[in-house]
Amino acid sequence: MAECGIILAGGFATRLRPLSYTKPKPLFPVLGRPVIDWVIERVAEVAEPVVSARYLSYVIRNHVGARWGGRVRVVEEDRPLGDGGAVVNVVRSLGLRGPLIVANGDVFTDLSVRGLWEFHKKSGGAVTIALVEVPQEEVGRFGIAVVDGGGRVRRFVEKPREPVGSNLANAGFYVFEPEAVAEFPDVNAGEVKIAKHIIPRLMEKFDVYGYVHRGLWFDIGTHSDYLRANFAALDKCGCAKELPGVKIIPPVYIGEGVSVGAGSVLGPYVVVGSGSRLGPGVRVRESVLMDGVVAEAGAYVARSIVGEGVVLGRWTRVVEAVVADGVYVRDEVYIGRGASVGPNREVEQDVRDGEILP
Repeated sequence: MAECGIILAGGFATRLRPLSYTKPKPLFPVLGRPVIDWVIERVAEVAEPVVSARYLSYVIRNHVGARWGGRVRVVEEDRPLGDGGAVVNVVRSLGLRGPLIVANGDVFTDLSVRGLWEFHKKSGGAVTIALVEVPQEEVGRFGIAVVDGGGRVRRFVEKPREPVGSNLANAGFYVFEPEAVAEFPDVNAGEVKIAKHIIPRLMEKFDVYGYVHRGLWFDIGTHSDYLRANFAALDKCGCAKELPGVKIIPPVYIGEGVSVGAGSVLGPYVVVGSGSRLGPGVRVRESVLMDGVVAEAGAYVARSIVGEGVVLGRWTRVVEAVVADGVYVRDEVYIGRGASVGPNREVEQDVRDGEILP
């Protein structure tokens, strides 16, 4: 067993604004469950989970305490450290000395951390990086590893601008032996990135291996990625539920305590968070509605993300848009393609395609 599993949950998630103004990225739900809970569950297979938090850290601390109690500790960063600095901060704060699992707390995946750990021990290297295959056109978004027939990483390029002969991307899960952790820069070195600064440094001194995961994996860094993660999870779970007087086109996930009025149509590819109330004649397709959403009679939502506690008035239309937490949309308002509405505001008139209301 690893001594500790450090779950990194400190980023600002700027590409997920305006949703991330009030909700840290690791708390974005997939099938009604925050991403960080999925990660904690997997890390707990082989190690005691510890969460490293910074942005909206009190929100993360409150969630972890309520959901996991004393089983998961939270260590807060007092300044931006980068993911590498966050690891060092946790190691020093808790006096850790053994091998570590490190995992990004904002990745949705069915990767087996136990399988990663067993591969690492068998390979005998000081470092193992989990890798996933990505489409060739997306290679430039990730750190890319070139791996030999024995699984050893021969080259690692962060966000390459030209082909490197591989499409194996950094999946954001690592195993580090103590001798590798000892090579991490001091926390006073500024923001230190694992992929950009530390992995190349470790490859000069140690054997680094790649564990290839061939299942679900999504970095929910953008609105479209977030929707894709939920849709892939829907496909895997085969979610379906019957409600009297409601047409369900699977796959559809409906959380606890949800009410849906007669004549409504949900699906395909719809997530409705717990405690939501949808009136009669509501139509939702290819969308995620977070917890506590109210959609009144005749509301229409397509290919959109609707934040927690949003109220959509009668005959509202939300099409390919993002509406952040706590928004009230008046009756018959249209929110158009590519538009976004910031949190905790009232929308009284149409929001044009591409318009941003901060």
